Amino acid sequence: MMRSPGRKITTAAAFVALGLIMGYIESFIVLPVGIPGVRIGIANIAVVLAMYLLGPVYGGCILLVRVILSSMLFGSGASFLYSLCGGAFSYVVMVLLSRHGFSIYGVSVAGAVVHNIVQTVVAYILMGSIYVMYYIPPLMFIGVFAGLLVGFVSDIMYKRLRRIMIFNEEGI
Repeated sequence: MMRSPGRKITTAAAFVALGLIMGYIESFIVLPVGIPGVRIGIANIAVVLAMYLLGPVYGGCILLVRVILSSMLFGSGASFLYSLCGGAFSYVVMVLLSRHGFSIYGVSVAGAVVHNIVQTVVAYILMGSIYVMYYIPPLMFIGVFAGLLVGFVSDIMYKRLRRIMIFNEEGI
């Protein structure tokens, strides 16, 4: 869609900033679900949008930069490991599903569910306790709803941003 590398890089930087801001705001939202660390994942809206608007390579780079910066600014080594592993695996799944005709909703839901499963496996590896695996069923349930919400917002923003980006590219 975008031909100019400068515009793509600038847009990618804006998506990184958007993801950082949304992640920071979300860190203040505590969901009353009884599972530690559960979040909706609104920062992933920036990654989903980037994947669809800029392509999978840019989306992956935005995810990586956002995870690194978020961990440096607001997190820890453990949060970096959880986010990187969950984000990387879920992103691969999202790219594969998007290439096979899944809707933005399906891609987002699959990404959220995979992210939660991978983070739980990382918690098991780090803590050595099989009991963290009991979190997987409720996390999958929460992932479906969170993925639908992220997919809904991403779909609305994608349709609007796509029109703006095409309009600007044509120079009208």
